[in-house]
Formats: sequence, structure tokens, C-alpha cells
Amino acid sequence: VFGPREPKSRAKEVFDRATLDVIVRPRVGIPGAAERQLEGHLARQLDHVVIHTEYPRTQISVVLQIASSDGSVAAAAGNAAFLALLDAGVAMRATVLSVCVGVSLDGPAEEATLVLDPTQAEEQQCDSIVTLGVDGSRSQIVSSISSGAPLDAAAWASCVSAGTKSCTVLEAFLRMSLQKRLETFLK
Repeated sequence: VFGPREPKSRAKEVFDRATLDVIVRPRVGIPGAAERQLEGHLARQLDHVVIHTEYPRTQISVVLQIASSDGSVAAAAGNAAFLALLDAGVAMRATVLSVCVGVSLDGPAEEATLVLDPTQAEEQQCDSIVTLGVDGSRSQIVSSISSGAPLDAAAWASCVSAGTKSCTVLEAFLRMSLQKRLETFLK
């Protein structure tokens, strides 16, 4: 996380609020379409929680380097970006956490089998992959990105339900971990 700082270009300066830039870099090579799509997803997700009016005429840059990829990359990147902003002390109005849900459509009735936080091998076996960004204070979806086969309303609803519950559990774990970290830091 770089910032809040003065923007390098006046074109990125907004007089009454901060601008948020998200940059995703692959492990090797130059960013492609998948990285650009992930940047848009993360920008929408983080834009929801950052209190932009606290930092007028500034720019906040979040740079994510994908070091390894064993599945659920979008969810891991979303959680890493949120925690980096939290660690940098950027003012936020809520917690927003990400979860990846793999969906396998099985049988004649196409009942959905859900896999939370799938590995890369599990992702290849799934028919669809849905990554949700969930606002923890309101249990509301902030952003979503999906790939693979289209889902019907029932499968989508089950993904949202499982993702929201998963993010609630993840938020409780993060709060406990951060409290332990602060206790050791303040000693």
C-alpha cells in the first residue's frame, strides 16, 4: 500500500476525496486480461469500504504481486488487499472479506455441490467458480466475479449463503488474530 499520498498526475486528483488504484502483477511476465479483471473486482470491493473523504486530493495505491497460485487467487488477493489497507492505517467503514466458492453441477436435477476455498485441482473439476466480496457489518455482497458455466438462481443463492457464512467465520478469526497481535505489540 502506497499512500495516502499526493498523486503523481493531476488527472488522478479529485479535490474532495482520495482516488484508489489497484494494480495486480503476475508472478512473471506482463499483466494480461485476467489481471485486469481482478484489478476491477478488487477496486470495486475496496472502494466500498475505504473512507475516501478522509484523504482529499490524495491517491492510495494497492499493489498485489501474485507469488503463487494454488486456487482461490481472487479471494486471497481480496483478503490480502484488505489486510494491507488495515495494516497501513487507512480509514475504512467496514470489513470486506473474500471467499471463493467452486460449484459442481451434478445429476439430472443439476444439484449444486459447493466447495469453499477450492485448490487449483478442485477448481478444474468445478463447473463454475464464484468469488464473493462480503461486507461483514451488513452481510451484504459488495463485489462478485465468476467464471465457468452459468448458474441458475438456486445455485447462485446457495453460493451467496455459503460465502456469507464463510466470511462471517473468517471475520471472527481475523478479529481474534488482530487482537492477539495488538496485545503483543502493546506489551
